[in-house]
Amino acid sequence: MIQCTSLLDTPEITIDRLGHPSDHPHHDPVEEVATVYAISRVERGSFEIQVGRQRWTLGPGSVFLCYPGLVHRYHHHQANPVDVCVSVSYRSSQACVADDSALTNLASFARQQLLVPPTNRLAYLFRQLGLSARVAQVRLATENSAAALLAEIPRTVAGTHKLYAEHQLAWYAERIDAVRNLLHTQYAADHNLASLARSVGMSTFHFARIFTELAGMPPHRYLLGVRLEKAAYRLNQGSSVTEACFASGFSNLSHFIRSFRRRFGNPPGKHSGGPGQASRTPS
Repeated sequence: MIQCTSLLDTPEITIDRLGHPSDHPHHDPVEEVATVYAISRVERGSFEIQVGRQRWTLGPGSVFLCYPGLVHRYHHHQANPVDVCVSVSYRSSQACVADDSALTNLASFARQQLLVPPTNRLAYLFRQLGLSARVAQVRLATENSAAALLAEIPRTVAGTHKLYAEHQLAWYAERIDAVRNLLHTQYAADHNLASLARSVGMSTFHFARIFTELAGMPPHRYLLGVRLEKAAYRLNQGSSVTEACFASGFSNLSHFIRSFRRRFGNPPGKHSGGPGQASRTPS
């Protein structure tokens, strides 16, 4: 028997925490056929997954994939298993070719490699999902993390960096999240790498490396993305190009126009869309 706790349910994604009730004996089905695209991570405990004649043992930190039509079987060696997983399921959208393409890529990757090499970036994204999904006000951040997770899977490379222990990841994540929050709330301020590092008690270059690894991009690119999103929002609210430029933290109008065009495909003077339509903040 599976115990499912829903963390988030939208038309595009579902995030669940899956475990087993302690007072109910568990029996593994002979086989299961997946009906969704999913990325899951083991939080604790262990079990085996079998596809055809191949079997893998999964433990804390293991990330595995699923796609519609996948015939598989789970094996537990305890009558009352204690494993817990967080699973993100993605729904195909007829209206969004890009989403369908990403899901097709996920299935293609999974057919070659069902288990994903663990990385600190994946651990950080799953940590964000678990934290964000508990607070209704930050649903957008949760959805962005789920989208970033889907994009991250094809980029994973085994053995690129040493994996952090859970307490070490939590220490780093708290500091990177604090800086990200600072950049979102004080985006127009004159930030520099050294001051950002000092604000969370880290050395400059160590902070730069950890931020880039967990956030998926260096701090200056992250801040640029935040400023462009804020400028797009101001334009949607009726601000002039010049007002949006300087109010969002840019000091050079030409640089702003070039950066905006690269990000959104149109110059700011021709930007259109309802409030918030362009908001795809970095994850």
